[in-house]
Amino acid sequence: MRTRAAAFEDLGYGDILELMQLLEKVSKLLEAYSRSILDSGSWLLTT
Repeated sequence: MRTRAAAFEDLGYGDILELMQLLEKVSKLLEAYSRSILDSGSWLLTT
């Protein structure tokens, strides 16, 4: 049985390892960004 990663690479979308590393970086950036918004006491979040 083929894995999703193998099918993904066969379709020419890119190197799955490199893409997963980029996804991890983006995830960390988004987490830090959302955490900074929540920690700021933004009035937008309290209404």
